[in-house]
Order: sequence, then structure tokens, then C-alpha cells
Amino acid sequence: MRAGVAMLPAGKRRNSLHEYLEKRVLPSFVGRVLPFDLACTSAYAQVLAAARKAGSGIETADACIAAVAFANGFIVATRDTSPFRAAGLTVINPWEDA
Repeated sequence: MRAGVAMLPAGKRRNSLHEYLEKRVLPSFVGRVLPFDLACTSAYAQVLAAARKAGSGIETADACIAAVAFANGFIVATRDTSPFRAAGLTVINPWEDA
């Protein structure tokens, strides 16, 4: 979200959105966002290696999500399951019947 606001042209709209994001939106995530820590860097390497061995690429953002999930023992819930499965994670597609 910060990147999206930062990429807007300088001006009143960007300033207003920046202030709203910093003061109203982001504080609601305090204590609810997992860090990308040292354990995640190790998991990130494993995720990239697993995807490559599976003959699949994985986008950086997906690899970061996969690494955080892997490092914390979580399952990924997404409609776009293929990159996460290629990385060796357990994936749930909430839009499909179980």
C-alpha cells in the first residue's frame, strides 16, 4: 500500500492518501502482520530451490509469502495455487470445494 501511494504523482491526493494510510489503515495491522525474519530468509532459499527443482518459477512476492508461511508452519490459502505447490507448500483454494 505504501508503494502504491509513493508512486502517485506528488500533490494533494498523494499527501492525503499517505496521511490516511499511516494514521488510519496501517495502525489496524499492528500485531497482526508476520515479519520477514532470519528464519524466513532460510525458507525463502528453500522455496526458490523447490520451485526450480519442480521446473517452475515463482514471483518474488509469492516466494516471500511462501517463505513466511513455511517458516511459521502455515498453510497458504489462495486461488493461485500453482506457485505455492511448486514450492512444496500445502495450499488451500477457498474458491474450490474441498
